[in-house]
This record gives sequence, structure tokens and C-alpha cells, in this order.
Amino acid sequence: MGAPELRDKLIRIIKTSDEKFLRMVNALHMHYANDETTDFYGELPHEIQDILMESRAQAQRGETRPHADVMQEYREKYGIAR
Repeated sequence: MGAPELRDKLIRIIKTSDEKFLRMVNALHMHYANDETTDFYGELPHEIQDILMESRAQAQRGETRPHADVMQEYREKYGIAR
């Protein structure tokens, strides 16, 4: 479900909801709108940060393979039919 469909669904739900539900949705929205911590990278363990930085460097150097190629290799290797 994409954003437009989800938005339409939520509008339908909100139009038929009671006050308690509307207050909960409002509280969730207020928390989300006031939350300036959208970048959690600094909260990750240093080992994970190092792995992510190395992965990014590999991608920038072009050391990646398309997902479809990898999946095809493993299907052939393990005899998995599609």
C-alpha cells in the first residue's frame, strides 16, 4: 500500500472514529512532529557503524552486484526453481 492509498484509508478511519481514538492519533502526531531525532545512526553500536561505512565505501567504489544476479547464482547453486 503506497502513501496515497494509506492516506485515503486513514482519512476514512478518522472520519468514523470516536474521540478517544482521535486523541491517540493526535498524540502520536504531536510526538512525531516534535521528534527531531530521525537520524539514529549515532545511537548504533560502533561495530555496526563501521560495517555500514565500509558497505557505503564498497558501493561508492562500484563493488556491488545486482540482487537479481545474486539470486540467480544461488538458485543455480542450490537447485532452487523459480
